[in-house]
Amino acid sequence: MSVADAQPNYRMLFEAVPGLFLVLLPDAPRFTIVAVSNAYAQATMVPREAMIGRALFDVFPDDPDDPAADGVRNLSASLERALSQRAPDAMALQKYNVRKPAAEGGEFEERWWSPLNTPLLDEQGQVRYLIHRVEDATEYVRLKMMETEQGRVTAALRERTAQMELDIFQRARQLQEANEQLRQANAESARLYEKTRELDQLKTQFFATVSHELRTPLTLILGPVRALLADHELPAASRKQLDVIERNARTLLLHVNDLLEVARLDARRMTLCHAHTDAARLARFVASHFESLAQGRSIGFLVEAPAALAIEADPDKLRRVLINVLSNAFKFAPDRGCVRLTLRQHDEWVQIEVADSGPGIPPAQRGHVFEAFRQLDGDAQRRAGGTGLGLAIARDLVCLHGGDIHIGEAPEGGALFTLRLPIKAPAGTLVRDDSQPQATAMQAEEVQAVVDMLQPAPPAREQPLPGGPGPSILVVEDNADMRDFIVNSLAGQGYAVRTACNGLDGLQQALDLAPDLIVTDIMMPEMRGDQMIAAIRQHAHLADVPIVVLSAKADDEQRLRMLREGAQDFLIKPFASEELLARIDNQVSAWTTMRALRQSEEQLRELFEQAFDGIFIASPDGHYIQINDAGCALMGEPREALLGRTSFDLVAPSQHERMLAIRKSLMGSPAEVHVAEWQLHRKDGIELPVEVKTRMLPDGRWVSFVRDISAHRRELEVRQSLAKQLESVVNERTRQLRQLGADLEAVEERERRQIARDLHDDLGQTLAAARIRLAALCSHPQTEISGLARAVDTLIEQANAATRSLASQLAPAMLYELGLSPALEWLGQDIQKTFGLKVTVVDDGQAKPLGHTARAILYRAARELLINAAKHARADSATVRIWREGRQVCVTVSDAGVGFDPAMVSASHQRGMGLMSVRERLSFIGGQADIRSIPGDGTEARIMAVLDDESVD
Repeated sequence: MSVADAQPNYRMLFEAVPGLFLVLLPDAPRFTIVAVSNAYAQATMVPREAMIGRALFDVFPDDPDDPAADGVRNLSASLERALSQRAPDAMALQKYNVRKPAAEGGEFEERWWSPLNTPLLDEQGQVRYLIHRVEDATEYVRLKMMETEQGRVTAALRERTAQMELDIFQRARQLQEANEQLRQANAESARLYEKTRELDQLKTQFFATVSHELRTPLTLILGPVRALLADHELPAASRKQLDVIERNARTLLLHVNDLLEVARLDARRMTLCHAHTDAARLARFVASHFESLAQGRSIGFLVEAPAALAIEADPDKLRRVLINVLSNAFKFAPDRGCVRLTLRQHDEWVQIEVADSGPGIPPAQRGHVFEAFRQLDGDAQRRAGGTGLGLAIARDLVCLHGGDIHIGEAPEGGALFTLRLPIKAPAGTLVRDDSQPQATAMQAEEVQAVVDMLQPAPPAREQPLPGGPGPSILVVEDNADMRDFIVNSLAGQGYAVRTACNGLDGLQQALDLAPDLIVTDIMMPEMRGDQMIAAIRQHAHLADVPIVVLSAKADDEQRLRMLREGAQDFLIKPFASEELLARIDNQVSAWTTMRALRQSEEQLRELFEQAFDGIFIASPDGHYIQINDAGCALMGEPREALLGRTSFDLVAPSQHERMLAIRKSLMGSPAEVHVAEWQLHRKDGIELPVEVKTRMLPDGRWVSFVRDISAHRRELEVRQSLAKQLESVVNERTRQLRQLGADLEAVEERERRQIARDLHDDLGQTLAAARIRLAALCSHPQTEISGLARAVDTLIEQANAATRSLASQLAPAMLYELGLSPALEWLGQDIQKTFGLKVTVVDDGQAKPLGHTARAILYRAARELLINAAKHARADSATVRIWREGRQVCVTVSDAGVGFDPAMVSASHQRGMGLMSVRERLSFIGGQADIRSIPGDGTEARIMAVLDDESVD
C-alpha cells in the first residue's frame, strides 16, 4: 500500500498521544465523554470503557469526604466559559481527587492538576467538541508541601520538577487575574448551586422528617386498634369500624414507607445488606400473596422459577422490587387477563420478567415510567390508588444492586418489565448468611397491604337506606370504605340513599332514579366523575340536579373546572361529616327552592295569560316575543300579527324620539320602572289612550304593562270639570267673604272711632265738669273735707287719663290725622311707658298713602307684635322699620330676644289678634305677614300692604 493510499487511524493516534486528553461533547452541564487518551486513563485509574458515553462529573465526582472539594464547580465553570466564549480557557493549579479502583479499596486519592479547556469549532463557527487537556502536577505539589529534598529522586526527576515548577508558576502568574475574575464570576453560580443543593436536601429531609413523624401516630393507631380487634367479644358493628381504621391506617403506613424510602434513596443514604438469598423462593413467597387477588379477578397468574436460584443480594430490597413490579402488573391487567412472573439465570446475572395483558406502555412514555411521582394513568380515570413511587423505588433498588431494568412489549399483549441483577455481590462486599429464611409477619403484612389496595371495589348497595322518605341522594364512590362512611353520615337524616361504585354505574342509576342530589368522587374506574357529570348534564330531566364533588386533590384549577362544567359544590378530602351534611342540606334546600320557583313560574305563566292588563315582552333589540291575550285585545289584532313588531310600530312617528329617550334612560338604570301615558295606534284607526309601565329585565329583555285608561280619562275629565266649577264657586265665595271681612273691618273701625269720640267727648267732659265742682271742696277749710275732695280729684284725673288712653287705643287720632309713622312713634312711647320696652321707629321718609282701614290694620298688627315682644321676648329694646317698596309699604318689628321655633306656633298660642288673625286681616287689603325667628337669636316679623293713593274711608 502506498503512502498516498494509507488512511491514518485518527482515534488510534489520539489515544496514543503522550498527553492527558479528553474529548467532550458541548452538552452542558453533562459534557459527555466521547474520547480518552491512554495517558489520561492511566493517570486517572479509570478504564476507557468506563468513561465513554458517560457524563464527565458522573465519572469524576467530588470527593464526598472532603467538605472543601470544589473541583466539579471550578471545572464546570471553565468548560462553560470555553463553550460560551469559543476560546481556550486555562485553569490554575487545581486539586481534584480521583477514586482508586475497587480492587485497591475504592477510596479517593489526593491529586493535583493543571487543566486547559479548548473548544473545537466547525465550519459555521459552532462548538463541535471540547478538548480537555491536563497535566498531572501531583508529584510537584507533594514535593512542595513536604518542602524537603527526596534523596531517592534522580537527577532527571529534579530537572523535570524544576522545569515543571517554572511552567506552573509562570502559568499561575498569567492566570492569577483570570482566576480572580473567575472567582467573582462564579460567585453567583456557586451561590445558586449551593441554594439548589440546599433546597434538594431540604426536600429530601422534609420527606424523611414527615415520614418519621407520621410513623409514630400510625403506630399509635394500629397498635390500639389491633388490640381491640383481638377481643373476641367485640360487637360486630365496632369490629367493622375498627377493620376500616386498621385497613386504611396500614395503607397510609405503606405510603409513608414509600416516601421514607424515596428520601433515603435521594439522599444516597440507602445501603444494601447483601446475603446469600434464594431468589426463586423469595419470588414464590411474594407471588403467593397475589394469588387471592388473581382468583378474585379471574386473572391467570403464572410463576416460572427454578426450584432454587442463589444470589448475593439484599433480600428485603429484592422483596420490595418484586412487590412493586407485580403490583403494577395487577394494577393494569384487566379482569380475566393474565400476569406472568419468570425467573431465570443468564451467565452471571439473574433475569426477572414481569408481564401482563393490560394496555401496555407506549414507547414514547417508557422513559417517564421510572420518574418519582409519575403516573401514566395520572388523570382522573385511575384503576387503583398509589403515589407513583413504586416503579421509581424498584428502579433505584435494582441500580443499587448494580443491575438494570427495562420496559418492552409482553407476548401477553401488555407491558414487559425485565430486571437483571448480578448473581455475585461486588468484590470486597460483606455477604452474610440469610438469617431469616422464612418471611416475617411484618414482611407478609407489607405484601398484604399492597394486595389489599388492588382489591376491586365491592358492589354498591342496591336498596335505599330504611327510614328515608325525604329527598333521594345518589353516592358514587369507588372506595368502599369512603362510600360506607358517606352513607353512614347520611343515615338518620331522612334521606333515601342509593350508591354506585364507579362513574358508569352512577350514570345509569342517575338516569333510572333521577335523584334530588348526587355526591360523586372524581378518580374512579370505568368512567371518571367529571365524565359522568358531563353525561348527566346531557339529559334534560337531570340538567339541574345538584352535584357535590369529592376529591382528594386540593387543586384550585380542577375545582374551578368542575364548578364550570356542572358541579354545584366541591369538597376536598379529608372532610368532616358535619361539613358534608351541611353542604348537602344547603344544596337540597336550594334544589327544593328551585323546584318551587319553577312551579311559581308555571303559575306566573297562567297569571300572564289571565292578566287584565296587556303584557308585552320584547327581546333586547326591541322586537316583541311574548304578548298575552289582554295585550292582543288592546291592539285588536291576533298574537301572530303582533309578534316580531316593535313598540315604534304601535305609536305615532312623532313619539319615536320620546320613546328612544325613555329606552336610553332605562338602559342606564335597569332597576327603574318608567310610567308614562301614550296613544296607541290600532289597525282599525282608533287612538287608544294607555298607561304604560316599562322596565328592562336583568337579561336585557323589555317588559311593558299596558292599561286602557280611556274610561279613566273620561272620568278624569268629568272630575276636572267639576273641580273647575267648584274652584270658581270657592273663589267667588272667598272673594265675597274677603269683601265682607273688609266691610266688617271698616264698620268695626268706624265703631271704634265712634266709641273713642264718645269716650273723649261725653265721658271726658263729664269728668272735667266733676273736677271743676270738686275744686271748691279741695280748698274747704275743714281738712277732712278738703283731703277727701283732693283724693276724689286724683281718681277723676286717673279715670280721665285712662279714658284718653282707651280712646287712643281704639282709634288714635294721630293715625288718621298725621299718618302711620307718627302713630307708631306714639305707640312706641306708650309701650315703653307701659311695659318698659324701648321702641325705636325708623322711617325711610317716603310718602306712603294708605286708606284708614289699611292704616288701622297695619297699626294694630304692629301693636300686637310689640306687645308680644314685650311680654315674651325678654328683650330690652325693639325696632320698628317703615319703608316703601314699589307699590307696597313694609313694616318690620324686630327684637334681640330669646326667639322661638315658628313651626311650633299656632293661633291658639297667640294673644290678642294673634299672627293668624293678623294675616287674615291683612288679606282683606291685599297684604301679607311673615315671621322669622331663631331660638336664642331674636325675632323679626314683617307685614306688608298695598299702597293706594286714592284709598280714603
